[in-house]
Amino acid sequence: MLTEREYKILMKLLKFNQPIRIKDLSKEFNVSPRMIKYDLDHIKDWLAKYELQILSQTNKGLWIEPDEDKKKIVIKELIGNECWNRIPDQNFRIKKIVMTMLQKDDYTTAASLSEILEVSRNTILSDMNLVEEFVSPWEIRLERKKRIGYRLFGEELHLRLLIENLILSNMSNYEIYQIMSSISNKEERNYTIYSIDGTLLSVFRIAEEKLCELYHPSVTKILHQSDILTLLIRITISVTRLNQGKTIKGYRVLKDNQYTDDVSRFILNFMKSVFKTVDLPLLEDEFLYLSGEFANGRRVDLLNATQKIIEEVSYKTGIDFKRDTKLFSNLFAHLSLRFQRGLFNMTESNPFAEEIKQNYADLFESVSLACEKYLGMDKIVNKNEFISFITLHFLTSLENTFNKKEKVRAVYVCATGKGVARLIKSRVEKEIHDIDIVAYCSIMEVEEICKKREVDLIISVFPIKSRIPVIVMEAIPTKKDIDTIKEKVYEILENRPKSIQRIAWKEEEKNDEDSESISLEIILKGFEVIQEVQSNFAHRIKDDRLQALHLHIFLMVHRYFFEKQYDDFLYTSHQVTEKNKQDLQLFKNILESKDLHVNDSELIALLQYLN
Repeated sequence: MLTEREYKILMKLLKFNQPIRIKDLSKEFNVSPRMIKYDLDHIKDWLAKYELQILSQTNKGLWIEPDEDKKKIVIKELIGNECWNRIPDQNFRIKKIVMTMLQKDDYTTAASLSEILEVSRNTILSDMNLVEEFVSPWEIRLERKKRIGYRLFGEELHLRLLIENLILSNMSNYEIYQIMSSISNKEERNYTIYSIDGTLLSVFRIAEEKLCELYHPSVTKILHQSDILTLLIRITISVTRLNQGKTIKGYRVLKDNQYTDDVSRFILNFMKSVFKTVDLPLLEDEFLYLSGEFANGRRVDLLNATQKIIEEVSYKTGIDFKRDTKLFSNLFAHLSLRFQRGLFNMTESNPFAEEIKQNYADLFESVSLACEKYLGMDKIVNKNEFISFITLHFLTSLENTFNKKEKVRAVYVCATGKGVARLIKSRVEKEIHDIDIVAYCSIMEVEEICKKREVDLIISVFPIKSRIPVIVMEAIPTKKDIDTIKEKVYEILENRPKSIQRIAWKEEEKNDEDSESISLEIILKGFEVIQEVQSNFAHRIKDDRLQALHLHIFLMVHRYFFEKQYDDFLYTSHQVTEKNKQDLQLFKNILESKDLHVNDSELIALLQYLN
């Protein structure tokens, strides 16, 4: 069996066509390169039975040999048997424990769970604290009794929706494809379902068979594929829970003549077919559960609710989301889909729910409060899953409409705080998009500037002691300098809490001041160079070429500032005399005195203006 990490590494190698480096895998999984190598050795052994190899090359990385047919076979195995047979990590165990407990009528002991999951009793005891945390958003509680065991209890609807969510979140795309293909094509069901087990599986097979008999292509006009799958899972849960003596509310018999719309009639016929097979009565609350038409509480005016949620979140965060018309349209569409049949689509799984809640806690909380106020939490059972989807819409708005891109704020320290600093700013920001050089200063001003401008990083040509990270580089940054700055920038961003307060939501303003300053710098530099050149070569500049020389120098300075100097090989064939060498050295001294470090081709080009 593969471990959880080995499983993920192999899936990554199978899906990516580009080589992957061990150090990148080490960073992603937060383990040493040696551990990754051990994992790869085990993966290679596992792949041997499929006659598939992991190839590697120094300075390039790892990849799996390009045999697409074999890759498909391995992927199919991974999302099937191996997905459920791999050595379980804690997250997998938590879900398995919860599902096991939900299928039992009585208390479950740590010893029995230990046997099912093949882990120690102490591991189970540790996991139970996380089980309690896991079920809490569903308004379900974990009951503990010494020497008796554990039991989950809560409202029946909440328990059922948790079972539904666990099944849907564990179901692979391949399983969904197999189920839906079997139903729509009325094929023989000879495949294995890994995401459903125990008593649920036998009921699922009966329901699947009955749905296949009823299915007609016209059904897709009234129900989406996801609704059909949800209906299939819900009727499986309904029958299983009824067999355990668990009803939604009571035993009121269904009066089917009051449901006349196409969707209700289809669900009703499906329910009759399954319930007749398993010898269960048609109960009204079970039908309402299947169709999602629970009328507890008010009907929601989604148009008004969408507007109010956006206004509320804008007020709480200080971000004017009302200006983003796409946010309103997308959010309204999302809510309309989820509420068009009550709770019908409210158990979707969001794999990023915990990440969003943790990384964008303030925004998540604002959205949660707004939804509670305008949607009613009685309609939102698994709050984290639902709220995280709504929060995603607001995050997308920040991404697309507002200047949410957080950058590292840096200060550049040079000899005088002037000179080539603007060039450095231009070059560094061009190479590294996640940095903003907010100021340049002398070594005497650095502490004051750092406090005033909330600086994250100091880039300096001098060694500086500071509580803020410092990168010391050459006067003219080399490629190595740029790479060092880039690594430090990414490190700062990665370690920075992704809180909503850190996001800059004001619309990006064009920095005309920078453009104006650079233009002024080019003009002044050009003028200073011209004065020095004329002073040193007064009697050697050809009169008819004086204006051309002025223009050439201005353009040369411009090229230097924007990194478009002449090609180094442009004048490789030019014959340089001893006199020329002296002239070139003088040109070089003049330019370097003005912080202009041009290449040899630029210098040689100036010789054409001399007698």
